[in-house]
Amino acid sequence: MVNWNVIKSNGRKMSSAQIRKNMVSFMTRNHPCSIIDSIEKEHSAYKIHLMNGLCLVFDADGLNVKSN
Repeated sequence: MVNWNVIKSNGRKMSSAQIRKNMVSFMTRNHPCSIIDSIEKEHSAYKIHLMNGLCLVFDADGLNVKSN
């Protein structure tokens, strides 16, 4: 994904490994055969665009907040 070291999340520090772990865990459980087209970082959210047209939005902690 992205090469982060430490990311501030809601005033506390959270490791990039934990954020990636949350996103990968969600993808593995809910979209196991999907292919990621792109990943965007916006202010306090991350958007993952899948090849099937679905867009997943994750918060600063790497937790899914929206799928469209």
